[in-house]
Amino acid sequence: MNDKNPMDQSVSLVSRLADWIAMPGQMHGASITEVELAAIFGVSRTPLREALNFASAIGLVRRERSRSIQVPPLSGEDMLQLSRTREELEALVTFQTAERIIAGEVAIDELEKLNQRMNALAAIGDTGVLLGTGLDFHDFIRAHSGNHVAAGLLGQLMLRMERYRQCIRTLEGRSTHIVHEHNGILDAIRRGDAAAAAKAARQHVANARESYRVELAKHGLF
Repeated sequence: MNDKNPMDQSVSLVSRLADWIAMPGQMHGASITEVELAAIFGVSRTPLREALNFASAIGLVRRERSRSIQVPPLSGEDMLQLSRTREELEALVTFQTAERIIAGEVAIDELEKLNQRMNALAAIGDTGVLLGTGLDFHDFIRAHSGNHVAAGLLGQLMLRMERYRQCIRTLEGRSTHIVHEHNGILDAIRRGDAAAAAKAARQHVANARESYRVELAKHGLF
């Protein structure tokens, strides 16, 4: 018997939906029905509708009068707006988390472990898993910033950003740069310099934005 809370199921579905949308097949957009999505995810339409309502509210999909679900194509304008907004929010939460670590309110240990794992993944060239661990690194910073407003906004933004993050899975050399940039953020925190950590986070997002631009251009989307 499935006794999972319907609300928990719909929240989980939003994440699964974002992952499905981030697949290469949806790069140029897609049109699909609720029935087809329910079959893909193996769920009933009630929690799916709740997930779609949320996804529509944050701009991940569009719901049409025909009852079809439209996944918009990747675009340079969308990427730039998302990335520039992310840059501001990441700098803010990184500064605030760094201050809390420096003050001894938050332990740095988990962040160190995540960074060590990323270095190991970069050494073996596993970009896919590295991207996931990189997200865990940023999730830790977001969750420990003490700023629930910024954390919530970033969480929603990253659901839309995932499509662009996945574009660079095969971009040569980017995994090494990601690790180097995360090392820079962590080094600044270790030094007790919250402002430098925020600056490093801002540059990290800006560098990623350039990588997205390069990949989108390859597909005629920028």
